[in-house]
Amino acid sequence: EGQSATWLRNRGYNVLEVRDRGHFDLRVEGILDAFDSYDVRYCVFLACEVGGAKFIESSKQDVQVGIISSNVRMYQSVIPWLTARNIPFVFSSSYLQGTHNGYGSVKRLGESWIRALGGLGKVLRLWNVYGAENVGLKSHVLSDWAQQCAEGGKAESLTDGWEERQFTHADDAAAALGIAMEKHWEMDEVSDVSSGDWISMRDAAGVLSAAAGSGGWECGVSFNAKASPPREKLSPHLNGTLHKYWKPEIPLQEGCRRLIEEYRASGREGHKQEL
Repeated sequence: EGQSATWLRNRGYNVLEVRDRGHFDLRVEGILDAFDSYDVRYCVFLACEVGGAKFIESSKQDVQVGIISSNVRMYQSVIPWLTARNIPFVFSSSYLQGTHNGYGSVKRLGESWIRALGGLGKVLRLWNVYGAENVGLKSHVLSDWAQQCAEGGKAESLTDGWEERQFTHADDAAAALGIAMEKHWEMDEVSDVSSGDWISMRDAAGVLSAAAGSGGWECGVSFNAKASPPREKLSPHLNGTLHKYWKPEIPLQEGCRRLIEEYRASGREGHKQEL
């Protein structure tokens, strides 16, 4: 069960969950009609074709076309269903919505569509959310490294590590989404969910190694000579309505310790914990 659903259930909310495409394929028009017999009061719309940098920045044409096609079909299914029933919702976007690739394009489209609804939908731009997940094409860098370290005590970066990120633990992101639901009609149109702290991936590797060391585990990260594709260095806006009620509570080292611990406990190549 995902962190967002857990946060809500822990606070007494009744939650209906779409776990993955095998459960409900949101690209299929009318698929959500199955929920018409329930009194749905709110929706947290997270289901987009997304992944880590190696996926969303892939140069493969089929990957980029797939990102656009799947997301547009989901929007065409989900957003009209919500608006026809006047169900308020929060949409998880990304600080990368301005990038010139399939991922940025579909996030911009989602934001534009939601803005046109006049307040029924709100947008949260998530900044580098990390947590335990299945490791593969779509997984994120900290998860990749933590899983490799859990299995073999070392990890290999696909880049030179000089790129910078702002990380947000999945539990903190789940709390932001839950608070956005509770404060929906107070919320700004768009809100950033981030720690506000920039860190290079080389320094993040050092934090991961220190977190592993605190548990008595090895975790050395080696770096490639290849530079990461350049990204515009943006600044999150952290003084909106959301930030009166929400602040991230999990420091990066604690989040990394949990990450390695979860992969070690899983005894396999990682397990999926979706927001």
